[in-house]
Amino acid sequence: MNFKAENNDWHHGFQMTFDNGCTISVQFSKGNYCDQGQTTAEVAAFNSNGDWMIWNGDNWVVLTNGDTDIMTHQTTDNVAMLISELVKLK
Repeated sequence: MNFKAENNDWHHGFQMTFDNGCTISVQFSKGNYCDQGQTTAEVAAFNSNGDWMIWNGDNWVVLTNGDTDIMTHQTTDNVAMLISELVKLK
């Protein structure tokens, strides 16, 4: 697992890559879909192939054809749950 911190004019946040190759990006600044980190953050997730994924409430959905999407306005509890579910993927 490794961490990558981001702190510039547009992005404040971090990325985590897990042993399964999946990566989660958690961002919270004026350029993200959140309340600038007061209570929510913007989250993106990627599988080991670099494909974007979203959580549909029950499982991860891999976006195809180069599609991208983010999970907006995620609470701290949501972010913790998304990390927990992402690290379980094989």
